[in-house]
Amino acid sequence: MTEAIRSADGAAPRDAVLNSIEATEERGLFDPHLLESAYIALMNHRYWVLGTIAGCLLFGLLATFLMTPLYTSTSRIEILPDSPVETSVEGAREKMLSNEVAFYNTQYSLLESRSLAERVVRAGNLLSDKAFTAAYELESEADGERPTSQSRQAATDRAVAILLDNVSINPVRTSSLVDISFSTPSNALSAKLADLWVKQFMQANTDRRFAATSDARRFLERRIGELRRNVEESERSLINYATTNDIVTISSQTDATGKTRIDKTLTSSQIEEINKALSDARAARIAAESDLANTASGPGSTNVVAINALRQKRAEVAADLANLRTTFEDDYPQIQALKAQLAELDRSLSTESTRSRQGNREAYDSAAKRERQLQAELDRLVGEYGAQQRRSIEYAILQREVDTNRQLYDGLLQRYKEIGAAGVGTNNVSVVEQPRPARIPSSPRLILNMALALLAGIGLSALLVFLLEQLDRSIRDPADVARRFGMPLLGAIPLVDEDNFLVTLTDKKSVLYEAYLSLQTNLSFLTDHGAPRSLMITSTRPGEGKSSSSISLATVLTGIGKSVLLIDGDIRSPSVHERLGMPNKRGLSNFLAGDDDLSDVISTVPEFGFHILSAGPMAPNAAELFSSDRFDRLIQGQLQHFDHVIIDAPPVLGLADAPLLARKVEGVIFTVQANGTTIRAIRIALTRMRMSGARLFGAIVTKIGRKNELYGYGYGDGYGYGYGASSDKEA
Repeated sequence: MTEAIRSADGAAPRDAVLNSIEATEERGLFDPHLLESAYIALMNHRYWVLGTIAGCLLFGLLATFLMTPLYTSTSRIEILPDSPVETSVEGAREKMLSNEVAFYNTQYSLLESRSLAERVVRAGNLLSDKAFTAAYELESEADGERPTSQSRQAATDRAVAILLDNVSINPVRTSSLVDISFSTPSNALSAKLADLWVKQFMQANTDRRFAATSDARRFLERRIGELRRNVEESERSLINYATTNDIVTISSQTDATGKTRIDKTLTSSQIEEINKALSDARAARIAAESDLANTASGPGSTNVVAINALRQKRAEVAADLANLRTTFEDDYPQIQALKAQLAELDRSLSTESTRSRQGNREAYDSAAKRERQLQAELDRLVGEYGAQQRRSIEYAILQREVDTNRQLYDGLLQRYKEIGAAGVGTNNVSVVEQPRPARIPSSPRLILNMALALLAGIGLSALLVFLLEQLDRSIRDPADVARRFGMPLLGAIPLVDEDNFLVTLTDKKSVLYEAYLSLQTNLSFLTDHGAPRSLMITSTRPGEGKSSSSISLATVLTGIGKSVLLIDGDIRSPSVHERLGMPNKRGLSNFLAGDDDLSDVISTVPEFGFHILSAGPMAPNAAELFSSDRFDRLIQGQLQHFDHVIIDAPPVLGLADAPLLARKVEGVIFTVQANGTTIRAIRIALTRMRMSGARLFGAIVTKIGRKNELYGYGYGDGYGYGYGASSDKEA
């Protein structure tokens, strides 16, 4: 940041502001350039700002003393969101937060409604209340002639408007409490109106509930009759359809939503029983099939004892026969008897085994037959059930219609019973605090009004500063030359008193000389051979300090040992000779007109050390003279005798001279008056110069005074360019 500067009154150093801006920039909170620009604009127009704020404070003070004192009385009520009268089915309306918000917003709107104000006017007979009519300068009905309907309506409308203007509805945050306040010139009247407002709101709420109850009962009676007929018709249609299509329901259930679900029909029950019997028959058939070749199991197992006995007897006989054969021959009689007995036992065993297998076969055939019969019956029932299922779609539709009608009927019947039992019910509005007459006025408040006036003053002053800044289109910050016009800033020249200009210029310790010495230093870096040998100094319009700059630059160059020729090129309005106190009988115009003798027109300025070629007599055809090649020959010829040739050129706007002269020199220095020429005019002048092909070295900003100190270019303590008093005279 730049060095510290002071404001115009010498107080309030800029260091603190800049330090604050730097700290803000480090924290990244705001744009430091924006803060600095705002501070500069504020300081530039501080008297307007102070005047505006002071005016607003004075207005606030006067308004406070002129306002009529008002007394405020407040009544606090509680509004519960539960509504005892609902015509919807229980549970159909969700008690959500959004519903409560809508409910309370509705209540607040009702508290501010015109209808409630009209009730208060009628209930309190305010048109005949002398306190009310006197407080608001209304004509009382008790006075004067009998009012007409039109006049009474007009008075009522005015009273309603007064009530609505003076009532204040303030909900208590995060609660169901509401404050109703009235402010009037009378404390007793304020308390009365607040009490009336609350009572009429509660009465209106009761009236609405009573009307809602009556309307709800009539509505429910009509709807219950319609739904009863609908239930009967839908049930009749359901029964007829079930009878026609042989749909016999054995059991059904009703779920939590009231829908009827059929659990079992006659056909499904039969299928279930037949399927179970078929499973048993199939198991019996499989068991009988496994017993076909086995005489020890199944129905044939009843002969197993006799078979086993025969087998045991045969074994014994066979054993005896074997023992005898070891001793006797086969023709032995006892052996013959045993052989006959053994044959008889074999015949008996064969007969019993055949009988057992025949029993198992008969059991298998019976089980298989029963399985086939049950399977056929099951197939028949499944086919019938499938057809019934296809018909059950229409049955389900009819069942849903019955359930829906029954639910609506039951719900409305329940609501009808509740309304009949509860009636209007209790009011959901209750009074928490009664209004009391205020002891001290609630308004006007001096501190609040002054604070508001201060805020208004700050806002108006900010707007005024913004407008003044927008209307002021001149160059105040010399750095704007580079930002706005794309030219380097070669120097910033202070504002000095015109009467002391030459005296100040001869003082090498003066800020003016130091400023132009800094300009000369910057010029030395423009070309490869140092400061330009031939250059022209011009401006947008007259009076911007180009002549003073030409003289000063020539003086500084002479001071460092250079030989300098200063040419007054403004032959339309010459001024250099007047500033230096020299004659102007012959000069540049004579040479351009054809006079080649320059020996007696170029003279030396002893006090400053440079040479000067004055403008000469005013020429009527200046543009034609500059268009000739004689001026170019003059420049080239004088550069053989002088180190530098400086031309004080005419201003750019309105004349063709400056663009013509710009092509004869190495480059141009453009002079801009601070706080003077508009940016638009400067831009037009620069455009003309660039179109002519001129080489613009840069710009110097002249006449920098106290207004420019805030931009870092006006040091007032001997360290910069603030010289003496801030005079506004031309340099």
